[in-house]
Amino acid sequence: MVFGWSAPAGPRILEKGEGNVDLTDDQFSWTVAFMPIGGALIAIPCGLMLKSEGRKNTILFFVLPLLMGWVLLTWAQAVVMMYLGRLLQGLAAGAYTMSVPIYIGEIADQRIRGTVGSFFQLMLNLGMLISFSVSVGVNVFQLNIISGFIVLLFGPLFMLMPETPSCLLKRGHKTKAIEAVKWLRGPNCDASAEVELMQNQQEALLNQPKKSLKNKLLTPETIRALLAMVGLVTFLQMSGINAVLFYATDILFYATDTNAADSLNHEVATIIVGSMQVVGTLLASFTVDRIGRRWLLMSSAVVMCLSHVVLGVYFHLLEENPVQVQDLQWLPVLALCIFVTTFSLGFGPVPWIMIGEVFAIDVKDIACSLATFASFALSFMMSKTFNPLRNGLGEAGTFWLFGGFCLLGAVFVFLFVPETKGKTFDQIQKRLASSRVYYRAEKQGDNTC
Repeated sequence: MVFGWSAPAGPRILEKGEGNVDLTDDQFSWTVAFMPIGGALIAIPCGLMLKSEGRKNTILFFVLPLLMGWVLLTWAQAVVMMYLGRLLQGLAAGAYTMSVPIYIGEIADQRIRGTVGSFFQLMLNLGMLISFSVSVGVNVFQLNIISGFIVLLFGPLFMLMPETPSCLLKRGHKTKAIEAVKWLRGPNCDASAEVELMQNQQEALLNQPKKSLKNKLLTPETIRALLAMVGLVTFLQMSGINAVLFYATDILFYATDTNAADSLNHEVATIIVGSMQVVGTLLASFTVDRIGRRWLLMSSAVVMCLSHVVLGVYFHLLEENPVQVQDLQWLPVLALCIFVTTFSLGFGPVPWIMIGEVFAIDVKDIACSLATFASFALSFMMSKTFNPLRNGLGEAGTFWLFGGFCLLGAVFVFLFVPETKGKTFDQIQKRLASSRVYYRAEKQGDNTC
């Protein structure tokens, strides 16, 4: 709901004067941008917290800044309070973007790790859809109250969840780790065997020659994993997804303004776009452990590219002669729906599934911090440059630029991203350490791939 807030709130605050603070367009763009700034700032500290405080405690800690962010946004009396509120929300969003996929990756059975991992993006998209939908019937103040109430529900509910078994083992709590596995898998599972295997893997790491953090990060497998993850989050952001979502209502208003359609039509179109995100992520949850990560990413990038090309063509024709697209106002809605559906099928959930899979346990926290920092720093850049890009390149040129980045993303996945479907963490590390190219066909039974 933090990510979805700006699309419905922007027009209401700027055009209808809702809220206690009168904002200019530039001030609202900074209100939007302070969220990814917070996400970038918290990336490295959150990595340290995950290491020292554990996964569960880190997630619970950020309930407070998230709640305070909604409080400040709701009762803001000055623009600086809105900036601070969004910054606090960004701290929580950045922390959860990193800690929740790690938490899921460590509690899920490897056979369904991709499916369960996709639930992070599914809930993110569902939160945005709730924001888009609820805003039709309520004002900004009420939307903020509803969003804050969700946080109040989350905190107590998550207290019931266990710490991850691997984190408990690292702290020497083997009995608690077995209890956690039984809680997660059911009382009839062979929890002792699973924990024993986990402990053997951790001891094997401990028995390796001691290395400094710098040397750990410079191993071939970590460098390749970092290249893959930083590249994925880079192309995720450069696809234009956050710019599209932050300004979805604005884009659809511009696209349908030739017939002076009323604002409700734009809000309904935004809800349709949000619904397709949820549909795409649901499809991903059913396919990610069947089709594999690489194919989902590449097909997602190619279709996103085509969607941007269509949007660019539409806006180019609209600018030249609005009459010729008068009967095609459904086209930008369809193109945006296809874009967000395919994004949610591949580039939306898969990078956050893989972030919990590709890093060795001794470097996972700091490496995930670096990838998360890159993601939110680029999100800030995209949210602040979207309007200047539209002013400089035009709507058409901006979408064609995004389309070019999507196509480059498909090439990047083909060359540099390994397949992790159905692989144990040990197999993934062996594959990353190998010099074999990722696009070679895997041999049947080859555990290094």
